[in-house]
Amino acid sequence: MRALVTGATGLIGAQIVRALVADGIEVRCLVRPSSRLAALDGLPLQWAVADLADADAGLDDACAGCDIVFHTAAQFAYGGSDAAMMQVAVAGSERLLRACARTGVRRIVLTSSSVVFGHARDGVPVTEDAPLAASADEPGYVAAKIAQHRRAQALAELLDLDIRYACPTMAIGPTGSSLGPSNAMLVAYLADPFRSTYPGGCNLVAARDVAAGHLLIAAAGRAGESYLLGAQNLTWRQIHGMIAELAGVAPPQVELTHAAAFLAAAAEELRAKLAGRTALSTREQAGMVGRHYWYSHARAAALGYAPVPARAALVEAISWLAASPHVSRETRACMRLAEDIYRFRATATEMPA
Repeated sequence: MRALVTGATGLIGAQIVRALVADGIEVRCLVRPSSRLAALDGLPLQWAVADLADADAGLDDACAGCDIVFHTAAQFAYGGSDAAMMQVAVAGSERLLRACARTGVRRIVLTSSSVVFGHARDGVPVTEDAPLAASADEPGYVAAKIAQHRRAQALAELLDLDIRYACPTMAIGPTGSSLGPSNAMLVAYLADPFRSTYPGGCNLVAARDVAAGHLLIAAAGRAGESYLLGAQNLTWRQIHGMIAELAGVAPPQVELTHAAAFLAAAAEELRAKLAGRTALSTREQAGMVGRHYWYSHARAAALGYAPVPARAALVEAISWLAASPHVSRETRACMRLAEDIYRFRATATEMPA
């Protein structure tokens, strides 16, 4: 069996590649010419170089001879170019799916997102039975994922493709590519001298569990079905409290209002621009403050999906971050890592920073 993985060097894509190799499956990785490949060093892989944003990309060659495609490639950013995110999510996905149809690849696991189903109301976790959310007034990334999901559903019928939708919540963990908004959330708290938190909450999950969920969906899922891949629903105060405990920094001191979160994000964007780096938080994210992005993964659990608790996911992510260039020397000097971090390091093999 041969699988093609797009976005193979990303947070989720690289974990899927490793899981497939561990299962003895032949893997072909679709990467851009500029992709950093360090996260996959030493693995027995085939490489296909193409850009989904390029209408002339060699996608037929990449798909030829494959039995299944895991489509994880996306631009995941808040405050980025809406047009670029939409181009990759919608036009890029359509190019790939049409290439699958032309080359006889019928089964695709498409990495969508939990946010396509909106957020929880009255504290009730969202399920896959919810309709796809309206994209009006949503951040560019959310709107792009909703549009991708809708277009893929239409193409599945048009092209007679078996597309199954993996919908991860906030996935964290080691990555060999860019930091990404989910891991940046951890770094933002570590770097915040005020130890701020905010209302609302989200569902945290380990990226390696999301990868395992993709393989379960491929093997036992149903065509056309969506599967939420999360772990634990928590308030932001609970999440920041766990980060503080594991990293050995102060717990949350102040809960920001929506307006204060917006001003803090604007200041962070300005600092990042002056420093020539990616902002750890953005005004788009601040616009989501107060919502509870809480989800149920019961449908995936029926397939055998069994994620570790959020605390275990944070142990792995903080262990990696503390030794990575994403945490400044000044921030690292203030951290006193918990014993759980050292125990994890003694038994785990981490991906390159």
